[in-house]
Amino acid sequence: MRKIKKTLMKYLPSPTWPWEIISGLFIVIIMINSLKYFSKDVSSINRPFFALEIIIADLIWGIFDGWMLIFTNLLREGRYNKMISRIKSWDKKLATEIITNELSDTLISMCDEKTREQIIDMVFRSLSSINQDDLKKPRISKDDIIAAFVSTFFVFLPCIFILPFFLLIDNMDMAISVSNMVGLALLFGFGYKLGSCTNRNKTLTGLIIMLIGLLIIMLAIVFSA
Repeated sequence: MRKIKKTLMKYLPSPTWPWEIISGLFIVIIMINSLKYFSKDVSSINRPFFALEIIIADLIWGIFDGWMLIFTNLLREGRYNKMISRIKSWDKKLATEIITNELSDTLISMCDEKTREQIIDMVFRSLSSINQDDLKKPRISKDDIIAAFVSTFFVFLPCIFILPFFLLIDNMDMAISVSNMVGLALLFGFGYKLGSCTNRNKTLTGLIIMLIGLLIIMLAIVFSA
């Protein structure tokens, strides 16, 4: 289990993965509760077809998310190459400013000023020694592909709570209600995890995420009335 967790965190670190699942949950909740708005007689809806639509929508979102991850990584690698070239060609003061700005939103921002200066100086000397010909051209790597698949999996995972559509075949309204309850419970759970990953109040974060889902459900009820 630890090895699996380590692998997942390598390709989709926290708090990204709980947020990806929460995004998928919101998509499914919106689609499920839109049924009453678009059809006054939900019992007449082709349930397997509708479930397939949800699966496809979440899958498309997951694939889009995965490919955007790859595209972002390519852009970042190209940007880093350009920055290294500037650091090598500019004077130390300007180069240090670039490095300082890049590292300002990282963990070293929590260090004292002297430690930050030492780290920045070390990074400057290390980047300045890189040969221009040794800079790697941006390309899609094996890790990028794996990360894209992991991202797609996490966005697609929320489809699991459309199961009530198949388990409660005789009562569509009950299926929607059960799905909503399961969805709200999952939103609280992954909101709780999101709070844990970001050192926020876990219960409060879970409740806020769950209340957003509840608001979506209430709006669907109001507009379908």
